[in-house]
Amino acid sequence: MKDLEVSNLEMSNQKACKSIDTIDVMRISQELIVKNRTVYKHLAADIPVQQILDEIIPQLIKLYKGHVIQIVQFKNDLAYINLAVLFDDSYTLTMHQSKIGKSRKLMRAINDKYGSATITIINCRYNDVHDSKKNSTHLYKARSGNVIWTRKETEENNHE
Repeated sequence: MKDLEVSNLEMSNQKACKSIDTIDVMRISQELIVKNRTVYKHLAADIPVQQILDEIIPQLIKLYKGHVIQIVQFKNDLAYINLAVLFDDSYTLTMHQSKIGKSRKLMRAINDKYGSATITIINCRYNDVHDSKKNSTHLYKARSGNVIWTRKETEENNHE
């Protein structure tokens, strides 16, 4: 009788382990699919990074007028293309609040066109990025990236 109980218990444990393993595998698989879906889409779609940059940079410069000093591209898991727009000191919080909706609309348009999480844009003050005493996640990201656009001297006086 004891042998039968032990045998039934072992079979029960094996079934439980098998079902747990299957469920775990399915869960992990689903998590990986969701996590990598954007990467797969970008690989399959062969996202044209330079085309997107050529499309978005002039729009950002136009939106923010002459306040943009630099645009930096940085690596991050936020999106396929991550940009930091660096502003001069004349760019105020009030200006930013009036423009943030339009900036998000530009970002959404790119993401709708090429796939979710294609691009993300953060904003920082140029002087804060270059001040080693100031620290934040956004500043670190901007510092770690590569400058892909810089305002020319002749463009400096094009403020709103």
